[in-house]
Amino acid sequence: MNIRILALTAIALAGAPVASRPSVAQEGPEMEAMRANCGGDYLRLCAGMKPGGPEVKACFKRNRQNLSPGCSQAIDAYERSRAGSSSETDD
Repeated sequence: MNIRILALTAIALAGAPVASRPSVAQEGPEMEAMRANCGGDYLRLCAGMKPGGPEVKACFKRNRQNLSPGCSQAIDAYERSRAGSSSETDD
């Protein structure tokens, strides 16, 4: 699973002020879908962890099978959308 996605999801779910977030047009629909579908998973599985930190990345990766179907599908869609647009390697 792409660890970058986990970090982005945690950051998106942290409740940062709207003014500090990129616009939806910059993020794309896949990121918005993760924001909409993964909040409960973050709170249920990783709430005590600093959003965007390595602990959250590990938490989402470790709990991938426990994610809600909507969150899991949103992460999958984001990974597919990023597959051709990044030359970075997965963690």
